[in-house]
Amino acid sequence: MYHQFSHSASVVFGWGAFSVLGEKVSELDCKKAMIVTDKGVESTDTLAKAVKSLQDAGVNVVVFNEVLSDPPIDIVDKGGAFAKSEGVDCLIGIGGGSSMDTAKAISVLLTMPGTAKDYILSKPIYINTKTPVILVPTTAGTGSEVTKVAIISRPEINAKWSVFVNTTYAIVDPELTVSLPKAATANTGLDALSHAIEGMTTIMWGPHSDVFGESAIRKISKNLVTAYNEPDNKQARTEMMLAANFAGFAFNDPITHVGHAAADALSGHFHTPHGYNCGVCLPAAVKVIAPAVPEKMHVIGCAIGLELSGSESGEELGRLVSGKIYDIMRAVHIKPLKEMGFRREDVLSFVPDVVSSHLSSYCPVKITPEVAHGILEDIYDSYQ
Repeated sequence: MYHQFSHSASVVFGWGAFSVLGEKVSELDCKKAMIVTDKGVESTDTLAKAVKSLQDAGVNVVVFNEVLSDPPIDIVDKGGAFAKSEGVDCLIGIGGGSSMDTAKAISVLLTMPGTAKDYILSKPIYINTKTPVILVPTTAGTGSEVTKVAIISRPEINAKWSVFVNTTYAIVDPELTVSLPKAATANTGLDALSHAIEGMTTIMWGPHSDVFGESAIRKISKNLVTAYNEPDNKQARTEMMLAANFAGFAFNDPITHVGHAAADALSGHFHTPHGYNCGVCLPAAVKVIAPAVPEKMHVIGCAIGLELSGSESGEELGRLVSGKIYDIMRAVHIKPLKEMGFRREDVLSFVPDVVSSHLSSYCPVKITPEVAHGILEDIYDSYQ
């Protein structure tokens, strides 16, 4: 048996790293860059700093600012058409996972003919994209800056599908997260936690994913609540940004599994934030898989801050780890689905979405309709 570890981009990490954006793009001999971002980032000084950095380096800049949360496929087509019309030779995604994923998906259209629907599929395919893509996260969550996957919504079927691409640089600057609203800090932190735990427990796990995942879990358990309560805490913000980056490495090759399958179902039907969905789905996923991977769950339990004897059963470890996740969720004021106004019967109707998701095939437990039903029940009932 063998394992694979890969990373899609060189990483520039550190407080103030954003300042090298223009320098790195210039090193690629790019003449005209398109920044891919959203209205939220545009309203901060981050976009102006990016434009200035690029212009100071002699790079022309245009801005595509129409990214939406859980970006729909038509936005990718619109961005691709704009990039072609402007003759850009570089893409820069600045923002959360939505902006970075949109930039990645647009790169497909600068390499291949057709529209995004031809490449954003239920089972992702790899496209050998040619346009340099530089990714700058402004949240400590998705880890998208170091993964090959671009996740795009297909609203016509209430689903989120994907494509694998090449990227060039990840510029990871914790300072960009200081102004992040509390809710976004909480949601994105739980997203990173789900990446780390699921990346360690898929059937495609590897020793590298274990190292990065365990470290990410330790950092998140120690720093997420502090970053939430003390937004200006430099150490907590730095550790959370590094944790999200590590969690991205942890799941880049192994992929996530049933927690994300359930989260994507919530996204497709409720349009709630991806990180929130991953957080509320993670404990139920942990309980289901723990008996199948007790050794991994013991490592995860220790990393998340539990004092364990080593004699706990897999089932007990699942309860303990999920309980710790619930504690973190309560500390950062994550609301239950019921409190958000969603109905139990609607959540349970998502069984086909969970079973049919390609992500469920990476789970160490076979996801039958009965198992999926139990997971969805647990998601709704156990966190109140």
